[in-house]
Amino acid sequence: MDNGKISVRYARALLSHAMEQQCETEVYEGLVRLCDNYSPSINLFNEVLSNPMIDSAAKLQLLLTAIGAPVHPCLARFLEFVTEKKREDKIFLIALKYQEMYRKVKHLVRADVTTAAEIDDKALERIRDYVRRTFQCETEMRVKVDPTLIGGFMLDIEHNRMDASIRGQLEKLKTENGERKTI
Repeated sequence: MDNGKISVRYARALLSHAMEQQCETEVYEGLVRLCDNYSPSINLFNEVLSNPMIDSAAKLQLLLTAIGAPVHPCLARFLEFVTEKKREDKIFLIALKYQEMYRKVKHLVRADVTTAAEIDDKALERIRDYVRRTFQCETEMRVKVDPTLIGGFMLDIEHNRMDASIRGQLEKLKTENGERKTI
């Protein structure tokens, strides 16, 4: 069976069950933590989770540890089910699909703001208002600092990037200058 179909079916089932239990937000938060912890070591995680020599209990413990405390009982039971069905190697895709479906149901858009320096609450709120007005939905903001931007910020919203950084402007100028010289 196709990995995409598997992840969509499992994610849809989890979201439906979590909504019945009224714990969809707690499950969402747990899966966000899982993805945040899974991403930096994705190759290692995939190797361990797809290894048939490692028993399901150890794989389940790895997933629970990757989420961190607290793990909602609904999510813990789902992870047990996934490991029983030998689909633990699909959990990252399932988690991503769940997050996507959750945000759609909750009319939520994820915005990642990268700034050159710490940003004050007033500026962050202006960015949040801009996203709210533009997409007409609530905003889940993640902020990180990257001094290599030199100044300004980058805003990533649903696979679109708005680059208002000095580094971005310098790269744009460099590209334009390079194109002019080759004409």
